[in-house]
Amino acid sequence: MKTVNYCVTTELEIVLMIYRELISKNGKNGIPVEMRSKATPSSQDDPFHHWIENEIRIALPKNFEIVHSGSLTTPDILIRDKSNGTIVGIETKKLVQKPNGSDSRGLTIDYNSCLPCGSALVKVGAESVIVPCFYLFALLDATSAHILTLIIMDGDFLNYDFELHKESKYANISEYRHGPYEEGSVRHRRMYTYPNPLNSKIQGFYHRKIFIAKKIELEKIKEDRHITEQIVRTDKHGNSFFYLLKDETRESSMQQPAFKTLIGIFDSCKKRTPKDRSPSIPYLPPIVI
Repeated sequence: MKTVNYCVTTELEIVLMIYRELISKNGKNGIPVEMRSKATPSSQDDPFHHWIENEIRIALPKNFEIVHSGSLTTPDILIRDKSNGTIVGIETKKLVQKPNGSDSRGLTIDYNSCLPCGSALVKVGAESVIVPCFYLFALLDATSAHILTLIIMDGDFLNYDFELHKESKYANISEYRHGPYEEGSVRHRRMYTYPNPLNSKIQGFYHRKIFIAKKIELEKIKEDRHITEQIVRTDKHGNSFFYLLKDETRESSMQQPAFKTLIGIFDSCKKRTPKDRSPSIPYLPPIVI
């Protein structure tokens, strides 16, 4: 167990400890990953989630409890400081790099039936509480032996609308007594695709090990070293939100460097247009007599 040299008081500091544990293992091939085999080929159980969970246990002091939420539940991992009750959620997303070096998804990645958000609803006993949620993105090499790109970010970077997030959680419904014999059912399940930070075309992120958080939150805890970029996220109402990118794999001076500003990093997602979906119908060539 690591010795912690400062008192953890915020959710942000908790997640920073996890980031630092992971990058401490970084070598010339990336961050080594040791995953066990899946229980069954069809299992929803993801060995990568369990590996991350174990790394979190290594990163944090013994007074923290780490809970795996279970398959198809967001966030994947809940962390609670038992000494003061502070809770933070971690949602993990991984992709495997193609042989040509690109990621396997491109512009967007699946968030299944619950869209991403920087806040999550959690039950603590009988009480429902809202906790901060961070997202851990990992691009693995073709053999899944090393993390090539690691991005840990505040979920608000992807979506800050908690009401929209809650709506998505309760939007799935099932219809029964379906079909001519009324014996079937239909599950109406929304599927969300939002930006993919692991997109190999985002040069500011690709093959780096970085931490992204709100500028104001990092300033509160005086985390001003290893800041390499500022990212501005502007919403459809014209509001601008400032985030800082920390890359602790790079050298840093005591003085905050003059960092560059990134804007419009996910603009390509906005250029997508609706496509008509056609049913797949088997085809046979005509009989020639």
